[in-house]
Amino acid sequence: MHLNGSDDSIRRISVAMCTYNGGRYLQEQLESIALQSRLPMELVVCDDQSTDDTISILKRFQAEAPFAVKVIRNSQRLGSTQNFDQAIGLTRGDLVALCDQDDRWGSAKLERLSEALREDPFLGGVFSDANLIDGDGRKTGQQLFAKHKFTSAKQRNFVSCPTATLLKHDVVTGATLMFRASICRYSSPIPVSWVHDGWLAWMIALHARLGLIPEPLIDYRIHAGQQLGVAESKAANGRGETRRQFYKRVARQFEDLLQRVLSEGWNQNDALVGKIREKIEFLSRQSSLSPSLGVRTLQMIGQLPRYVHYARGLGSLRADFLLGREML
Repeated sequence: MHLNGSDDSIRRISVAMCTYNGGRYLQEQLESIALQSRLPMELVVCDDQSTDDTISILKRFQAEAPFAVKVIRNSQRLGSTQNFDQAIGLTRGDLVALCDQDDRWGSAKLERLSEALREDPFLGGVFSDANLIDGDGRKTGQQLFAKHKFTSAKQRNFVSCPTATLLKHDVVTGATLMFRASICRYSSPIPVSWVHDGWLAWMIALHARLGLIPEPLIDYRIHAGQQLGVAESKAANGRGETRRQFYKRVARQFEDLLQRVLSEGWNQNDALVGKIREKIEFLSRQSSLSPSLGVRTLQMIGQLPRYVHYARGLGSLRADFLLGREML
């Protein structure tokens, strides 16, 4: 899919941010947006009924920011995914960058991401690595790609065929993502089963190319109060679910993805449609693993090839093998 990559088509950058009781770290995040080497045309913030000082911080920033700031206060709680869907839909730019409330951007983030999209008209979106920082803003010495074991070889494979990686696991963190506004016609509404960044990664990969910058362009904060993050399974949304619940939840996600793909007119016999169906079947089987180690081992042996194509390979196999009855 060719996307308009002319200078005129990328001159306007919108930042879509969602907030909920983010007062502790919000000011630092906002200041890092204002210090960008390439400023956005606007910041759209949707607040999900915060009860702390989030709104007052936003209002102060709105009055002094060197770009337009729009603050929307939700009349009822939407949750992270639907709130981001709303914020993205309210943007007016040619490019959309997602923003969490508790990170810290490097000054060149918007410039680097937008330049990558300008240089390649076939890219629908691009994301980057990130430094991990703790609750006090200190760097932990780790980076996001390394934390996810997203090695250089895996990065090359991803660029070559993003869907093959996305069929195994998520790799795109929304706080590092910028995409063309034209993707929104495919992405919205985001199904409630999905986390917004995982869904957006799929929509970009299905309708354009999805690129990456293997350098950290933001500091990604890990702290106890975050809604989503790498400290725990981001997709689990901090719920501490069992392995069986995990498989059932992800199966629902891919059922929703399949439904969207077919509703767009994809051929039932398309190879990717078949792989999505196989992923759903694999997840459904895994959600029924026996609590008996012997029986479970036999079940898993029958699924070995699918662990390679639709999960994290030996890592997922080991996790399922070692689970006790209470974890299933």
